[in-house]
Amino acid sequence: TSLNRSKQRTTVLKLTLIGFLALIILETQVHSGFDPVELSFHSVKENSNAQYYPNDAPISGTSLENDQSTKPYAISKSVKKEYERWHETVRKLSQMDQFPTNWTPDVNWKNHPTRRSKRFPSVDERIKYYMGKWHNSSIPMYGTQFDRDTYIQRQSTLHFADILVNLYDLDRKQLYECYKNKKELQVFAPYCRDYIDIAILHAGGLANVIHFIGDALPSYMPEALLKYPMFAKVRPLCGEELDERGYVNSFCKNSQMVQPIILPLNRKRHYGTASQVPSNDTPWSKKIPKAIWRGKYESVDSAFIKHGSISGSPDMKYALVSTHLNSSLVDAKFSKHNDDAPEVMTAPYMDMKEQLKYRYIISIEGESWAMEGTLQPYVHYIPINEDMSNVEDMIYWAEQHPELTRLISERSTLFIFDLLFHPDAIRDERRVVQGIMEVYENNYGQSVTSSVNGNIGFISNEQAGRSQRFPGVEERVQYYMGKWHEHKVSISMKREDVVHLNSVVMANHVGKDSPFIASGYVLSQCAHANRTHIEYLRRLCSEALPYFDDRNTADLKSNSFKRLLKAKKSGGMKLALHSSWRSDGASSKESKRVLLDDSVKVRSLLFLFCMEIIFIFTVVLKYPSLLGRIKPTCLFSPRGEAGDDLGIIIWPFNRRNILSTSRWIKVIDTDFAAKHAHAISTDGLKASTACMDASSIRDRIQNVLQYRYLLVQDDADCANIDLTWMLFSRSVLIMPKPRCESWVMETKLQPFVHYLPIEEDMSDVEEIVQWAERNLEHSRLVAERSTQYVHDLLFHPDAIRDQKLIMERIMDTYRRYYGG
Repeated sequence: TSLNRSKQRTTVLKLTLIGFLALIILETQVHSGFDPVELSFHSVKENSNAQYYPNDAPISGTSLENDQSTKPYAISKSVKKEYERWHETVRKLSQMDQFPTNWTPDVNWKNHPTRRSKRFPSVDERIKYYMGKWHNSSIPMYGTQFDRDTYIQRQSTLHFADILVNLYDLDRKQLYECYKNKKELQVFAPYCRDYIDIAILHAGGLANVIHFIGDALPSYMPEALLKYPMFAKVRPLCGEELDERGYVNSFCKNSQMVQPIILPLNRKRHYGTASQVPSNDTPWSKKIPKAIWRGKYESVDSAFIKHGSISGSPDMKYALVSTHLNSSLVDAKFSKHNDDAPEVMTAPYMDMKEQLKYRYIISIEGESWAMEGTLQPYVHYIPINEDMSNVEDMIYWAEQHPELTRLISERSTLFIFDLLFHPDAIRDERRVVQGIMEVYENNYGQSVTSSVNGNIGFISNEQAGRSQRFPGVEERVQYYMGKWHEHKVSISMKREDVVHLNSVVMANHVGKDSPFIASGYVLSQCAHANRTHIEYLRRLCSEALPYFDDRNTADLKSNSFKRLLKAKKSGGMKLALHSSWRSDGASSKESKRVLLDDSVKVRSLLFLFCMEIIFIFTVVLKYPSLLGRIKPTCLFSPRGEAGDDLGIIIWPFNRRNILSTSRWIKVIDTDFAAKHAHAISTDGLKASTACMDASSIRDRIQNVLQYRYLLVQDDADCANIDLTWMLFSRSVLIMPKPRCESWVMETKLQPFVHYLPIEEDMSDVEEIVQWAERNLEHSRLVAERSTQYVHDLLFHPDAIRDQKLIMERIMDTYRRYYGG
């Protein structure tokens, strides 16, 4: 009996080895370039175990209950580790590691709680504090509406503007290169260094990031931006508690007041110097019993006062100095290097060590990472009036109460020690920043997606990462741009160079079936609700704005514009006809208004008939055109062969309809096993049916989805057949090799992986359906892989961010190569 069992095991082992070798040979053939379509029909199609999938990663599991999209966003352990390593590097770069080893504050510990948690806010309290009003709010920070609201800021992000969106695309390498380029980028560089925090922690996030660079806040904010959170290093200290204490912050009365989320930015300048205090400080008993202040001179400007200030408005500083010119208790002067300041109000510059010789230091500041709003009067500081009228009185009071005054000094020292240098401070700072970015993404990114889109994806058990199974950003940019990506043709698309096209074949108005020169004026007229265009056309025109609006301008500070030109990062931008004026500190300065994109885009909203394209061929062929679908074989072969000569750049027109149609699938689709085991033609369900009533379209699609196999064929005119919802469904697509391309990247679809191939004349449809029914498991996998493909294209957490990035890179490349 044991001998028989041994023989059986040997036989099983041999069969297993033979099967394993057969699989290796098959895999070798596939990966060596064999196309399954070219193999004999039965040799491949009868083998239901063959797995033609990238990286040998078949997808399994279609249960919606297992979908992870509704779970709260959380930063992974590996990302936290990476951030921890970077955070240690930042402290060194910011010179915050110069703090004396094992140093503890020189305080009377009998008067203070020994446990840090008893005297300092917790991590959760700090997260809520730094986020302010944005901690419990929610708005999508992605998508078409966000793109429209922030278009100007996104286009000027790399050009020394104040308001930034996704600085350097949140690319860590680019940000670090920016930081190292201190000589050229100057003030900009340290922000790039600290922005790497966000780049690391937000790598898996969907929400875009808006940030303001500067010591104060913008005196003017576009209305569209006020509804979105912004990161900055300061914000106005507003609230009812200020009124109770007799404070009035004029900035808080501004209807366009910005209330950012606070981050520890420009660490070296603001927090690195704190590490030098212990080695430069003077014992309390030896300090000069006077108050000291030195600062920058700013003349009083009524326009500026109206907006207020974060770092102390000019009237407060002027009042402080002018009121105490002859004071024996207050030494307040503007630094000597301020040439515009009156001589009697100036004194030599005084560094930190010199100021630390005084017992009282006057601060006219706002709210920052130091959490000034949590400081309590007579506990952490001595309060003074905003008009500086009682400064001497408060110094006199302090000198009359030495024990309480010393206690106040000790508490403020402990507060900064707990914030920056306590043994737990470094760990807590990381936890706070991580917590901010998790709440931020849950409020403005992925959880918003879940609530808006619902549980869309069918694929729950991903065996390979999206980057392994789906084309990356740069690959897609090259794909969509085709021959125009390499700049092989030297041609200018500047308006003055191609305006003659209008008089030849191009219309100056939107044409349904013919190309026209897109402009902001033409598209905005088309999108207007009172125009005669059908709603579908108006929606397409609206979606095209603002990417195609040649009227878009941005205001840069004049010194920023000079730095931009010096750094040779202008990207082809040029000055607009008129500049503008802006409030910049104490005075108004001219801003340089730049035109973001003056290049011409030739485009058609729907499609081009073959005869029409032939008619304009000799004129338009040499110019890049933007279109939703490329031309089929009626004129040339598909792009990638001779069809490259068509010169079309693919653009995701009609995104809204494609998304909304695909979202229906979750509700109206039928389970794979329950579908009718037949094929149904999808002819007549083209994207042009978007002109129909939405409920009628949905009913027709629902009827089609009762069938297990969807029979698809490109029309001769490539009339925008919408494959997205078909691929996204649980049905299997049966179609010839794609001849047309769109944003879906049809030629990236693989036979027997994403669809089942048939001959162009469809003579073998019945045969392929019979094979599919004999190999149901393989057919089901094909349906799942096609669903995964659309999920990666449209609904994956990175999909929206990628699409925006791709669109912007296409336009940047187009402008750089062809915009003059």
